[in-house]
Amino acid sequence: MLVPAFIKNIAKKLQPLLPFAVGKNELYDRSTKKIISKHCKLDSNCIDIGANEGKILQWMIEISPNGKHIAFEPIPSLYDNLKLKYGSKALILNIALSDQQSVSQFNYVTSNPALSGLLKRPYPNYHHEKQIAVNTDTLDNLIDINHKISLIKMDVEGGEWHVLQGAINTIKRDKPLILFECGKIGGDIYGFNDTEMYQLFNTQLHYQLYTLEGWLKAASPLTSIDFKGYYENGEEYFFLAAPIDIEQ
Repeated sequence: MLVPAFIKNIAKKLQPLLPFAVGKNELYDRSTKKIISKHCKLDSNCIDIGANEGKILQWMIEISPNGKHIAFEPIPSLYDNLKLKYGSKALILNIALSDQQSVSQFNYVTSNPALSGLLKRPYPNYHHEKQIAVNTDTLDNLIDINHKISLIKMDVEGGEWHVLQGAINTIKRDKPLILFECGKIGGDIYGFNDTEMYQLFNTQLHYQLYTLEGWLKAASPLTSIDFKGYYENGEEYFFLAAPIDIEQ
C-alpha cells in the first residue's frame, strides 16, 4: 500500500522529536550528528556533498559556527532553498561533484529528490523523474589548499566512487573524516565494487572503514570481508572512513 505524501511529510517532521530513531535513515542521521559533535571543533571546516534540504549542513554550522563550510547540491530548487537559508553561513554550490569538470545529464527524481543522481538507478516504488543538465567538477579543483577540511559527508546515490577519485589530493592532504553511503546497487551502476572501494581507502588513502555506530563505540575497523558483506546485503549502507593515525 502506498503511503500518501502528506503522511510521509508529517512523519518526517516528527521523527527528530522522538526519543528513538524510526528507520535506518533516521538512525544514521542521529549517529552523524554525534560524529560531527565528537570530531569537529568550533572552527572546523566541513563539506556536505549532496546536501539535499540541508539537515546535515545545519548541524555542521551549529557545531562548528566559526568554520567555513561548503555544500554541494545540483538540483536547482534544492540549491535555491539552501542558498536562501544557509547562504550567509556557508558556501552553497550548484554543482554535482564527480571525477571531471563537465556538463552532464542528471536523473532528477522529482517525487523523491533524495534518490536523484548522475545515473538512473532502480527505485523501490514508482517515481516521477526527468533529465536535467548539471555542472560537474572535482573537489580537488574547488578546494583551496589552505582551506583545511575536517569532515566530509557524501550522499550521492552511487556516485561516491567518482567523487572520491576527484578528491584524492584533498583527502591525502587534509585527512578528513569521511561519512559516505555505499552499496552494491550503486556500485553496479557506477562501475565499481566493494574490493575496489575498500582498497581505495585502505591501500591508497591509508584509511580504515567503520559503521557509524562502530566508530562512535571505538570498535575495531571493518575487515574487507565485513565490508563486502554489508556492501552486498545492504544491512549497513552508510559508513565512516577515518585516517589510520587519527584519534577517536
